Amino acid sequence: MVLALLGTSAAGCSGQSARPGPRASAPSQPNRPDAAAAAPRLPLDDYLLSPPETSLVTEAYRQALRQCMRGFGFVFPPPSKPTETPLRSWNERRYGITDLDQARSSGYRVPSFGKGAPQAVPTPEQQVVLTGSRETASDGRRIPTGGCAGQADRTLNGDGPVRADQSLAQSLSRESFEESRKDARVRTAFARWSRCMRREGFRYAGPLDPPDDPRFRGAPSGAERAVAVADVRCKAATRLVGVWSAVEAARQRELIRAHLRDLTKIAEMNEYRLARARDLRGAP
Repeated sequence: MVLALLGTSAAGCSGQSARPGPRASAPSQPNRPDAAAAAPRLPLDDYLLSPPETSLVTEAYRQALRQCMRGFGFVFPPPSKPTETPLRSWNERRYGITDLDQARSSGYRVPSFGKGAPQAVPTPEQQVVLTGSRETASDGRRIPTGGCAGQADRTLNGDGPVRADQSLAQSLSRESFEESRKDARVRTAFARWSRCMRREGFRYAGPLDPPDDPRFRGAPSGAERAVAVADVRCKAATRLVGVWSAVEAARQRELIRAHLRDLTKIAEMNEYRLARARDLRGAP
C-alpha cells in the first residue's frame, strides 16, 4: 500500500471532475441508448475518486509522509514534479476509444502528459521508520505507532468517518463491466459495430479487440490510426457506447442497492479525505 502510493505522481487535470459525497446514492438516470459521450457517467462513479482527485489525495499522503520522515533526518519519499493525467474520468476508455482526434493522431495509445514518478525504494533504516517495525530509530528517537506511514495515514484520515473497504466500489465496477459485455443487447451492438468495421475493410469481432492487435506495437502506424478512426466512427454510427453504458448503468444501480450501506460509508470517507487533502495541499 505504502509503496503503491509512493509510486503515484500527482495530477492536475483540466476539466470538471465529479466529487463523490455521502448523499451520492440517489439513483442516477440511465444513459440514453443513443448517447455517444466519450466518458459516460455511471452510477458507481459516485463512490470513486476521479483521477485528479486520486492524485490530490495521494500527493497529500506523500507530503505528510515526507514531513514525518524529515523529523528522522530522511528525505523520503523524494519530492516529485506533479504531472498531468490524460484521464479526467476512469470511463474515457472504458468502452474503447471514442475520440476521433486522438484516433487520428495516436491510434489506440493514451496520450502521455509526462512520465510519472518512479517508485521510491526505502533503505533498510528508512524502512524501519517508515513501517515502525521497531519502537525506536537507530539514534534512539521513538518511532510513531505504525511508523511514518501510520502517522501519515492518521494525518490524512484523522477522526474521519468509520473506515470502509474502498476496494468494494472498484470490485463492483469491474463486475458490472464484465457482466454488461455479455448482455445480449451489448452483444447485438458488438455485431453491428463489427459489420460496420467490415464495410471499412477491417475484421474484428468486438470493440475491445483492435487495441490488442499484435500489429499495433511501437509507434502508432498509419494502419493503426486508420483502424482507430474507423472504430470511432462505427461506434458513433451504431450507438454502441450509449447502448453499452445504459446496460451497465442499470446493472450498477442493482449493485448499489445491494451494497448501499457499505458504499455510503465509502462516499463519506472519500469526501472527508478529499477535504483533508485539500487542506494539507492548500488546494482550492
